[in-house]
Amino acid sequence: MKNSPPKPSYTILQTEASLGWGGQERRILVEALAMRRRGHRTAFVCDPRGELYQRARLQNFLVTPLVFGGIKNLGAWVGLRRLLSRTPVDILNTHSSLDSWVGTLAWRSLRNRPLLVRTRHLSTRVRDNRPTRWLYQTPAAIVTTGKVTKDLLIERLGVSARRIFSIPTGVELAEFAPQEKSRELLAQVQIPADAFIFGCVAVLRSWKGHLDLLEAFHALLQQGARAFLLLVGEGPYRGLIEEKIAQLGVQHRVRLAGFRDQVAPWFALMDVKVLASYANEGVPQSLLQALAMARPVVSTTVGGIPEVILDAETGLLVPPRDPRSLAQAMGRLMADPDYRRALGRRGRELVVQKFSMEQMAAEIETVYAVLRHSREGEGRG
Repeated sequence: MKNSPPKPSYTILQTEASLGWGGQERRILVEALAMRRRGHRTAFVCDPRGELYQRARLQNFLVTPLVFGGIKNLGAWVGLRRLLSRTPVDILNTHSSLDSWVGTLAWRSLRNRPLLVRTRHLSTRVRDNRPTRWLYQTPAAIVTTGKVTKDLLIERLGVSARRIFSIPTGVELAEFAPQEKSRELLAQVQIPADAFIFGCVAVLRSWKGHLDLLEAFHALLQQGARAFLLLVGEGPYRGLIEEKIAQLGVQHRVRLAGFRDQVAPWFALMDVKVLASYANEGVPQSLLQALAMARPVVSTTVGGIPEVILDAETGLLVPPRDPRSLAQAMGRLMADPDYRRALGRRGRELVVQKFSMEQMAAEIETVYAVLRHSREGEGRG
């Protein structure tokens, strides 16, 4: 019996201009960690002021500081081109708009080019113009975090479906396993141990729909529900959220827990996970994590959410910007513990079968292999 050929090992350079720490930046880092476990090498080029720069260094990745944007674009282009010229790289993977422009132009100027991949994380509508078309049609492949984003790029920019691969972010199943509520955390946020808790884990930004969620929760309280709402996350919308809480008079029932690096114990506190987003979503990592922990979910029909929240199977879906429908779905789950358990069980099964971290990394490896074989075929031709 012949030995199978050794699996190829790739050197991957990830670029990211973003300074924040949300789903996109988390995806880049967990992908790198998953690929490292499978024998691949990843390095980063990031803005040194950004959170990803610091976190990638803490995970012992090689990280090159580079400031993208504005008048520094030329300097970033020179710096990235120099790095690519001196460092053998198999895959150049860009992410945000700024680093994708800098990276694609630097890549274009090289004699020996790595394979160019662009990851598109959000379902935000892209501009339909010649420069944007060029930017998306130049890479050998585009990876999206949801099918809805793939369909958008095909429809709006005419990108070939064969060059786009939908690969949602994987979940670490051991970390996000079902667990009991922590009495210590409940005491920390001053919620009684026997309380029913609706919760949301998300950056506090406008399109995550926190204001609609507060309206829905207020309506439930008006109907006599005895529950708490736990908001985990930080962001630019915190002030407006605090104002809304005061306006509705629900301070006694809402808890703002702020940013938490380890969110699994916080998901465990939630009897129902709610995400009221009204725009821009791919497949939100927080929903997959909640499903992995067997938490029933109420969310909206936005972006890639319906790809994982199958209405009445793994959660309940409502239209965006509709607090009344949101309140009805939340109330339905609050009133039916057997239904909550059934949704949670099916959600966990879905993530185990289709959305594990290992599944994500294997699909990315497949993309790289397809690109490599395609290039080798072109060389022989």
